[in-house]
Amino acid sequence: MNLTRTSALSASILTALTLAACSVETENDVVIPETEVLASSDDPCGAAAYEQYVGEKSPAISLPAGTNFRHYRTGDPVTMDFSPTRINFEYDRTGTLVEVSCG
Repeated sequence: MNLTRTSALSASILTALTLAACSVETENDVVIPETEVLASSDDPCGAAAYEQYVGEKSPAISLPAGTNFRHYRTGDPVTMDFSPTRINFEYDRTGTLVEVSCG
């Protein structure tokens, strides 16, 4: 096998495993994808779904595969590019989540 075929095969296997990990099996062995966070014009990234974690120290937050996000501590340098579909998780210096926002 040449390198291109090996890479394509690896990518196919990785994709299949990723999709399998993001699904839920029911009693009838029907695979149903997990629900996605719904966004609105006021909340284009779906940050409101994670507001429940604000105030928690080092919360374990699971995001759907492919979610555009970043996390940083208050005062850390971050890029100034604005991406309305990106979720920002801001933590204070003690590790407590202080804000969830889009951008």
